[in-house]
Amino acid sequence: MSRLQGIRALFTLAALIWGIAPSPGATQGAALPAVQALHQSVAPGCAAQADGPRSVEARVVCDKLLRVGLRGDYPRFAEIGPTGPTGFEADIAREIAARLDVALEVVAVTPVNRISKLGEGEVDLVIATMGHNTQRDPTVHFLRPHYFQSETILVGAADRNNLTWKDLESRLVCTTVGNYSNVILAPDVGRLMLFSRSQQLIDALQNEMCPLIAQDDTLLLPLISSATGSSRFERKLGFAPVPWGMAMPLGISDQMAAAMSEILRQMHRDGSFLRLARKHDVPVAFLAREQARWQSAECRAAPDSCLSPPLNVQLARSPVAGLGTRIESALKAQLGIDLRLGFMESDVAWRLFLGGLGTSMLAVSLALMATTLVGLSIGKMLVSPIWPVRALAKSVLTVFQNAPVMLVLVVMGTLTVWTFSYSYSSAMLAAILAIAGANGSFAGAAVAEAYRITDARDGTSRFMRALSLSSAQVDSYLINAVRGISAASVVGVPDLVNALNGITAFSGSQTFYYWLLVVFYIAAVLFAAQLTRRGLSRLLPSEGAVS
Repeated sequence: MSRLQGIRALFTLAALIWGIAPSPGATQGAALPAVQALHQSVAPGCAAQADGPRSVEARVVCDKLLRVGLRGDYPRFAEIGPTGPTGFEADIAREIAARLDVALEVVAVTPVNRISKLGEGEVDLVIATMGHNTQRDPTVHFLRPHYFQSETILVGAADRNNLTWKDLESRLVCTTVGNYSNVILAPDVGRLMLFSRSQQLIDALQNEMCPLIAQDDTLLLPLISSATGSSRFERKLGFAPVPWGMAMPLGISDQMAAAMSEILRQMHRDGSFLRLARKHDVPVAFLAREQARWQSAECRAAPDSCLSPPLNVQLARSPVAGLGTRIESALKAQLGIDLRLGFMESDVAWRLFLGGLGTSMLAVSLALMATTLVGLSIGKMLVSPIWPVRALAKSVLTVFQNAPVMLVLVVMGTLTVWTFSYSYSSAMLAAILAIAGANGSFAGAAVAEAYRITDARDGTSRFMRALSLSSAQVDSYLINAVRGISAASVVGVPDLVNALNGITAFSGSQTFYYWLLVVFYIAAVLFAAQLTRRGLSRLLPSEGAVS
C-alpha cells in the first residue's frame, strides 16, 4: 500500500468513527436499557391509542415529542427570547429529549402555574427552578436524582456585617409570596413585606425600599458578584438548602419513571450536568458532589439507596386543625363557599395568629387609654391660665394636626429606636404615642373649644361641662384611634396585620386574611364605641351625657 493510500485509509476510518460516535445526549439515551424498555413497551400500542385518551408515556413515545415547561424569566437558568429558550435548564431539556430520541417543545410556565399545567396535561415535564419538598410531593411525581440545589439567602447593603437570626427580630425583610422558606422567616423577623414577582423584589432592594431581601441564591447571585470585584450588596445569611427536582404528572408508568431516572443518573455520571452548568456560569459545587456519588460503585450497584430525600417542610398540626377542617367542610357543604383557613392548619401559623391577635387587642386597649389621657391633658393645657403651658400645648397641637399620621409613626419609631434600641415594646410605644398624639390632640382641641363657650354650673366645673359638650367629638377621636392602630405594623409591632402578612407568605389565602382583618377592626371599633360611650356617660354630668 502506498503512503497516499494509507493516509486515505486513515481519513476514511476517522470519518467512520466520527459518523458513528455518539454526540453528547444524541444517542446515549437510546443506549440506556430503561429507555429501550420504555420504547419497546409503548410503541406497539401507539396505533390503538391514536384516537382515545393517552398516558404521558404514550404521548411522548408515539408522538415522538416531549413538552417541557420552562420559566422564561430566570437569568442563566431559563429565558425565552426571540431565538428560543436559553439557559441551564433549557439545555437540560434538550439533552433529555435527545436521550429519549424525541423532539422538544418548550412551554412557558411560571412559579404559579407550573404544577397546574402538569395536572391539566399541558406539559409532560417541568424543569422550572422547582424545589423538591415534602409539601409538593403529593401533587406531582418528582424525578430523582435531583439536578441542582440552592439555598435561601438574605442580601443587603455591602457593609461586611453578617447577620444572625437574633438580628432579624428587629428587621424588615422582603420576599416573594409562596417561597418555601417563608415558613422559617415569618416567625423570626420583625416584619415581612411580600412581592408577587422576583424582579419586583430586586428592584425594591436596588431602590432602597427594602433593606434586606430573601430569595434563592441562584437568583440573587448576580447582585452579590461583580466583574470589578466590588458590589453594592452582599450575602448576609443563608439557610434552608433545597434540592431542585424535575416533575412529571402523577400516575406515570414505572417504565417512564425508570427511563427518566436512568437518564438523570447517566447525566450525573458522564458530567453532562456539570458541563452545562459551567457553560451558563451556574454554581457547580452540588453537581460535582453528585457526579462523584453517582460514579461510585455503591451507587452503581444500588442506585435507589443514593437518592437524596426532599426537603422536609411538613408543619406540625395546630391544636385546632381538626376544627378548621370541619368549618371548611361545613361552609362548602352548606353555603358552597370554598374557603381555606390556613391560619388554623399548622402550629406555627396558629401561634402567629394568636400572638398577633393578642398584640392587636393590647394595642387597641393602650390606644384608647393613651388617647383619652392625651386628649384630657391637651385640653387642660390649652385652657391653662399659665401662658408657657398653653404655648407648649399649641406647639404639640400644631405638629400633630398638620403632620401626616404615617410620617408621625415613622418619626416616633425612629426616635424610640435611637432612645431604647429596637424591640417589640419600643415599637409598641412608638405606635401608641403617634396614634394617641394625633387623635388625642384633636380631642383636646375640641374640649378647649367647648370650654370657651361654657361656664361652671350647679357644682360642675367648667372643664367637666366642656368635656360634656364635646363628648361626641371626643368619642369619634377615640374610635378613630382604634381604627388607626392597624398602622402599627409599619414600625414593626407584631400585631394581627403583621401576623397575617407572615402567614400569607407561606399559606396563601391573602384575600381571606384581608377580610379577616376587616372583621376584626369592625368588631374592635364597635367594642370601643360602646366602651367609650358608657365611660363618658358615667364620668360626665347627666345633662351633657352622650345619648
